[in-house]
Amino acid sequence: MLQPMVQSLAMSSLRKLIHLAMAWLPALGWLISYQIELALAALLLVASLAVEVARRRWQGVNRLLWRLLPSAFRSGEGRQVFGSTWFAVGALGTLLLFGRDTGGTAVLFLAWGDPAAELVGRRWGQPGRRKTLAGSLGCLLACLLAACVGMSLGGLSPVTTLTGAAVATLAERWSPPPDDNVWLPILAGLVMWVIQRAM
Repeated sequence: MLQPMVQSLAMSSLRKLIHLAMAWLPALGWLISYQIELALAALLLVASLAVEVARRRWQGVNRLLWRLLPSAFRSGEGRQVFGSTWFAVGALGTLLLFGRDTGGTAVLFLAWGDPAAELVGRRWGQPGRRKTLAGSLGCLLACLLAACVGMSLGGLSPVTTLTGAAVATLAERWSPPPDDNVWLPILAGLVMWVIQRAM
């Protein structure tokens, strides 16, 4: 019984580490070029969609992915759209809608807040529950860290980024369909964009 639990935690950890590493996308926009950031976000989405199409047309692709990357996917994703594809949709849509600074900060909320919610929730949350208070607090703390980056590199106001962090946390807990990887950055980005325009 202990071994499957350890394997499940390891699989989740690897998947979330990949998620955390996607912070390179907003960092690229701030430190190098917004146009390059958009181009790579679009390339990421195109590649993700190509994989989705291929694994539906040829079952061998699905089996190969699970053989090569057994710890990168959730068990239910064999019949569903990958979370990484929804991440690409959310990231590109957010950057296009809200620009380098607001959009980049919202994508950073997604990259750090979502995995923090699962990792903290699994460690300190109530067993058997998908969403926990501990997970939401972990998400909020990660989003507050991302908010500091948004203030420092994106030039956003504290009110803007702190409100965005709160909205991102609520979106992660709510998890509206089709996936919180889409709605978390878009809702947080929208609220921050409205606040910035009002100031």
